[in-house]
Amino acid sequence: MRKRIKLLDGSLSYPIELRGHNLNTKLWTAKILMDNPKIIEDIHVEYINSGVDYISTSSYQLSVKTLKEEGYNILEIENIFKKSVSVAKNALSRANKKKIKILGSFGPFATYLADGSEYTGIYNTKDEVINEFHSENLKIINKLDIDILLYETIPSLREISILNNLLEQSDKEVWISMTCNNTLNLRDNSSLKKACEILSQSKKISTIGLNCFDPSITNIAIEKLRLYSNKKILVYPNSGEKYNCENKTWLGKNKFNEQSISNWIKESPDIIGGCCRIGKDEIKQFKTILKN
Repeated sequence: MRKRIKLLDGSLSYPIELRGHNLNTKLWTAKILMDNPKIIEDIHVEYINSGVDYISTSSYQLSVKTLKEEGYNILEIENIFKKSVSVAKNALSRANKKKIKILGSFGPFATYLADGSEYTGIYNTKDEVINEFHSENLKIINKLDIDILLYETIPSLREISILNNLLEQSDKEVWISMTCNNTLNLRDNSSLKKACEILSQSKKISTIGLNCFDPSITNIAIEKLRLYSNKKILVYPNSGEKYNCENKTWLGKNKFNEQSISNWIKESPDIIGGCCRIGKDEIKQFKTILKN
């Protein structure tokens, strides 16, 4: 009997931008969460109605460090983190789909820098600073009522090692998703194999994945994850367009199509979905192909 491949949602930023909102701020989608949470809730509902098994909170860009610099105190910061979860729960209630799981989505140190360094993995800072960034976030994250903790778009072996050590403190199921270049190394050209070996030793981590990479290498990405790790396999590529870090725009051609999705599914990952520039229409395509 063939295993059931589960479906993750797509981007939050893309459908927000399609609604006419400018996300060119340090808080990115979290600014919409704080100012107009109904938009986030509506997008969650769209993904739920598209047939997903998981929805991701709008907390990717949130961090204690960033919000303190924006003038918020620690109680206000905790409430903003909690708001991302309550908005997701409201969406589940609206759609009357209680079995769908909520992923708490959190990003790399690059989210604090807000300079596109997810795509280079180059941080001109010490390990202690990165460790403190994630450590103070984790103190709040551990209190959140989420089903699974997802760290995504991790661009370097250096940050993987830091997170792997810190996550021993978490009492939640953890997924880790890295981002890679077209040679299947991490964005700073460090070894995907070594990263998978480190994460495979963790008892906290159930799932290892890759996200926000070129969809044309999805098949080989699945093969490499299966070869290098002993965990469940997660993949959610972006559209194949290229991100310009200077003016924060996407350029090029969308490479998603039904044939590609079918080919990825034939490789039988455990969870599949979409990242940047992927919306509800593509997720519906995934669902239709998975059904068939």
